[in-house]
Amino acid sequence: MNRTIPRMAVLAALIAFPAIVFAAAEPATPQPTNKMERFQVKHANCHWTTEMGNYMFECLKANFNMNAHWCHNEAMDAFCPVQDEAGKAAEAPPPAGDAKQN
Repeated sequence: MNRTIPRMAVLAALIAFPAIVFAAAEPATPQPTNKMERFQVKHANCHWTTEMGNYMFECLKANFNMNAHWCHNEAMDAFCPVQDEAGKAAEAPPPAGDAKQN
């Protein structure tokens, strides 16, 4: 009788099991490790707007078309907190009022 097939199945299971266990233990998103990564993760849900583009364009003109990354980050820093606050306000429940109940 040929015992090669069951041995191969056991060997494949032993190889696959640790890979499955350790893959499930990893976090879904890696944590940011430096200041710029934290900045990008903080503004991950920020949507680019025309105002941000105009702000960046003026910044580039003022800097002779240099420092594009700096201008981009400055535009995100200036406009994304406004978007974050607007999103939080939309998610917040309405304040309890003194309205009469029928």
